[in-house]
Amino acid sequence: MKRHNPKFLRTDSHKYSRLGIRRKNKQVYRKSKGGENKIRLNMKGHLRNVRSGFRNEKSIRGLIKGLKPVMIFNINDLKNIKKEEIGVLASVGNKRKKEIAEYMQKEKISLGNFNPVKFLEKFQIKKEQRQEEKKQRIEKRLSKDKKAKKEAEKEEKKSEHKEEKSENKSTETKKENEKVEEISNKIKENKQNKNEIQTNNYGRGKWI
Repeated sequence: MKRHNPKFLRTDSHKYSRLGIRRKNKQVYRKSKGGENKIRLNMKGHLRNVRSGFRNEKSIRGLIKGLKPVMIFNINDLKNIKKEEIGVLASVGNKRKKEIAEYMQKEKISLGNFNPVKFLEKFQIKKEQRQEEKKQRIEKRLSKDKKAKKEAEKEEKKSEHKEEKSENKSTETKKENEKVEEISNKIKENKQNKNEIQTNNYGRGKWI
């Protein structure tokens, strides 16, 4: 059986968050230094420094639940597991993980670092969320297209209305021009008639 070894921590790791308090990713071991450092002097009641004697026996080293760990990348690796071995899931994509989880549930296989039931539940929730997001995107696109069509129709109607107005204006201006020309022609004829010399039958002069 494995011995229970102490947790090797950095000095003052219980005081500052930058050294690991409530932050596991910052809990990095560093050898304690300093003339009066209690950990370096191995005083009673303080943390331990790393040194020889804490390691487990060679036959037990690296075992998980007394079994030899084997990395699993696909279903074929699961099929080839022996009785003395335990599977450890490698960093694999969600598609491959789903296949492995379904196969594990069918064959009732357990791994050291993977729970297929929890994974499949989370995977299903994420899938539904993605589908909803996709639907929302499609609806937004359709609404934008409808708005664009309506705006285009309005612009077309406006352009047609403007064209009709311009045609009506052009016809009205033509009619007005014709009327003006008629009036100007009549005025010119009247002026010509007045300017003509009118005489009597005997040619004795003007007939006023």
